[in-house]
Amino acid sequence: MAKDYSEASFSNFMRQSVVSGLIKPATLRSRKLAAEQLMVELKSHERQDLRLVDLEELCSRFHKLEGSSIRPESMDVYKSRFGDALRDFIAWTDDPKSFAPSESEHKVLREQWENEPDGHQRAREELALNPPRNPHQIFPVPIREDLVVYIQNVPLDMTAREANKIAAVVRALAVLDETADDEDTA
Repeated sequence: MAKDYSEASFSNFMRQSVVSGLIKPATLRSRKLAAEQLMVELKSHERQDLRLVDLEELCSRFHKLEGSSIRPESMDVYKSRFGDALRDFIAWTDDPKSFAPSESEHKVLREQWENEPDGHQRAREELALNPPRNPHQIFPVPIREDLVVYIQNVPLDMTAREANKIAAVVRALAVLDETADDEDTA
């Protein structure tokens, strides 16, 4: 029996891998979002055999069409997650009995994130599961255990100077707290 490396088989693998417990639901959601974004640019021969996908070239095609509407960091995340999904799919198709999912995301980054306050982890998880699709969506920024501030209309091509301008306005709104640590005022 011939092995099926098609887009349809990939979609089936994604569904079945979460149902069977091979891949965590949150990991699947992030991979699925990346796949949905990038697979739009697949050529017909790549759709028939995903082993033919050159991830660098696919990302290049996607980036050319999207232009400046996608941040380089987002492109890197899509590339990493779709690459993990493809590697797992191909490994599973090659030998389902000995399949073990790859480590997604960077281990060092995950270890750093585990030591951050809960609010930061919740905000990052929210952005990972529901990333902004355009510059007019809202970005959650947890600033205290019980308080999240939302930022909207952030341009995708914002410069450091523009970010500093926004930060200066926010700093001007702050109430002076004489008991604050140096870290809080930095």
